[in-house]
Formats: sequence, C-alpha cells, structure tokens
Amino acid sequence: MEVISLAAGSSYFNSPASAKAAAIAALQHDKTFYGPTEGTLPLRRAVTQKYEPAGIELRPEQVLVTPGAKQALYNLFTVLLRPGNEVVVPTPAWFGFHELLRYTTAKAVPLVTHSAESYKLTPDMLRSTLSEKTRILLLTNPGNPTGRMYTRQELEALLDVVNQFPNLYLISDEIYDHVTYGKPFTSILSCQGAKAARTVVVNGFSKSFAMSGWRLGFILGPEELIKKCTAFQNATLSGVSVFVQDAAQAALEAQDEELPMMQQILASNREIMRNGLDAIPQVDYYLPDGAYYFFPDLSYYLNRTSITGELLETTPDLCRYLRGCYNLKLAPGDNFGASGHVRMSFAIEPHRLQEAMQRLRQGLALLTERAD
Repeated sequence: MEVISLAAGSSYFNSPASAKAAAIAALQHDKTFYGPTEGTLPLRRAVTQKYEPAGIELRPEQVLVTPGAKQALYNLFTVLLRPGNEVVVPTPAWFGFHELLRYTTAKAVPLVTHSAESYKLTPDMLRSTLSEKTRILLLTNPGNPTGRMYTRQELEALLDVVNQFPNLYLISDEIYDHVTYGKPFTSILSCQGAKAARTVVVNGFSKSFAMSGWRLGFILGPEELIKKCTAFQNATLSGVSVFVQDAAQAALEAQDEELPMMQQILASNREIMRNGLDAIPQVDYYLPDGAYYFFPDLSYYLNRTSITGELLETTPDLCRYLRGCYNLKLAPGDNFGASGHVRMSFAIEPHRLQEAMQRLRQGLALLTERAD
C-alpha cells in the first residue's frame, strides 16, 4: 500500500512555467556570477509592485531578498534580539519558530489561543502578555497550522496594543498570502497603526508559488533595519543566485495567470478534507480561511487500543499507529503547541487525498476503548 503523507509543508504542484523558463533563459545568458546581497533591483521592484494594489507604498530599499523565508526570520532574529529579550509567539504555531529561536539568546513566550474561540488573539490577551522584555511579536497570517486569517479590524486592534510598547517589533509571516478561500487577505502593512519603524513582513515563494526548492524569501521593513539585515546576510550567506531571482520576478509578473489554477484545486481539496473529517465522529476542527492545512482535534481517539494491541496515549502514538498500519502520515500537534491535534495538509493530488481520508476514517474507527 502506497504511503500517503499529509504531513508535508509544501504542495504537490510544479513550479510556475514562467519561473522555470526565466531561470533557463538566465542560465543560457550566463547569469551565474555573484549578485547583489540585497537582491537584484528588478526583483525588488517587482516585490514592491506586488503590494501596490493594497495601497502599500514601498521602495526597493525596503526589500531584502533572502535564501528562503526561514533565513529571513533568522536575519531578523540575529539583528534584533539581545540577551533577556522575549519573543511572543501566538500558538498553535509553526514549529520552526521555536527551532530558530533556540539559536538566539532570547526566550520564546507562547501565547495560547484556542479552537473554541476560533484561535482569536485578542488585544486583552496580548496586553497581558507583553512586557518591557518583549522585543518581537511574531504573527502568522494566514496561520500555520490553524489556517486562521486575521481581519483588518483585528490587526488594527492588535497594532493599537503593540504601539504602546516603543521597543517592540511586530513581524508578520505572510508566506501563505495568496492561499485563501473567499475571505480577503489583509497585509499588516496596509493597516492603520503599522508604523514603518517597527512593522516588518516576511514572505516568500515556497507556498503560494509552489517554489519550495528554489529557497527564496524576502523581508519588507524600514530601511535602516533592512540595511542591518543585509549586512548580516552579506557576512554569512551573501546574495541569492541571480537566475533564481529572475525566476521569482517572472513568477510575480505572471501571478494572475499562474496562481488561479492552484488556488482552485486547493479550494476543492479543502472541501474533500472537510467532508472527510465530518464523516468521522467526535472530531472538531477550525475551517481554514487560508494556507492548506486542517488542524483537527483527535483527542477523543487517544487512550485507546490499536489493532496491534498498542495503547495510544499521545498524539505521536496515534500518528505512529496510522503510519504503521495504514501508511498514512500526519504531523502531531504537539510540535505546534497543541497536543491531541494533528496537522493535515490538503495540498496533494485529489485522488490521493480521498484515499487518505478513507484510511483515516477506517483507522480511527477500529480503535477500541481502553478497558479499566
């Protein structure tokens, strides 16, 4: 039986044809030498133009092209964080934030949100968590793993709180900004109260543009902060390959032609997974507004015995059972700060997704309650 993974953080789509053609053309024209650390000017201009429809005015000097969005975050952490600083991370959250913060001198402070409240981070919750030690508030919009998307009103209410702390930076990870389902996406930079000196966006091409293997991200922020991040990148990784940047520029310029097909398939896949979860008793979930994950609560199926006689006490136990007996891979929610939950990607081929949901339903149905 074929292994089906719903645990991956990337989609099954091929990269845009425009990106591949531009990279090939760049190589044929021998664009294989060092490029500018900050990124090529045409790509940085294309990035600024991406935000113009939302009324966001940016200069190329406010853009740093990075070797992936993860490196963008690490550049920012290195430049901004000092011993004793705290980084507030609303959870559930992508596990990579905590992995990156282990290599800094700062302390991660989880701010727990709950499915019953639609994972809403309220101004009161934020105000009670922030302190003089807080250097960064790290938002993800749309969220990974929850799929929650902040409205303009919610973002501006949070900014009202952030702006009461003069040393606090708000970093908005907007890597899934083009992966949405009906509700409008709002970048933090378009919001009232997004003061240029302390509001930063991290984004990239791996998710919305299906370019995960190209390793290409970018930072948008105040010019002085971008200069510091550029200096750090120059001393470590240098610039991204020029032919890769040409590919990204082409993808941005062709996004109106390239992205709708992927968006339509993901919207259809979301319904496949939604229907599959609805067919399983005692499973609660938040219907994602964006990204391509569900994060259902499977706590009801813990402390049960599998067909092999194993007692499944934890979410990793449950995931190992499904992998071992049904060749179905899920990501335990413990890694995201929510035990009992699992992250399930629907960014796979529709027929494989249908099969995965059947396996999940069967696997959970065969669990038996623990005998006292």
